[in-house]
Amino acid sequence: MARIAVIDYDMGNLHSACKGLAIAGGDPQITDVIADIEQADALVLPGDGAFDPAMQHLRSRDLIQPIKDAIASGKPFLGICIGLQLLFDYSDKARNLVWASSPATLKSFAKSPTSPSPTWAGTSSP
Repeated sequence: MARIAVIDYDMGNLHSACKGLAIAGGDPQITDVIADIEQADALVLPGDGAFDPAMQHLRSRDLIQPIKDAIASGKPFLGICIGLQLLFDYSDKARNLVWASSPATLKSFAKSPTSPSPTWAGTSSP
């Protein structure tokens, strides 16, 4: 059974991620300990929130370099929501630079009536 480090940086829905990973046959462990990240078979970086606070939380725990090292080593990595977006070179929504593991830029959608919304606004139940 694969040991999966679910990285805790106060910005994600950790328990939902762990439940899904366990159902899929993994052994998820919530952690912010560098040694656990290094010893894990795979990493999950869940996320919920904004770029700048996410980066501040990761920096305050000295987690950026260990995560980058794990990804560079070929360790399987799953970023969920902002946990994936943090890997890119640049984001329109970030004041602090993200950590540039992927040579791409995240741009905001143009304002239009067809722009997707991640909220429940406008939905109704029967």
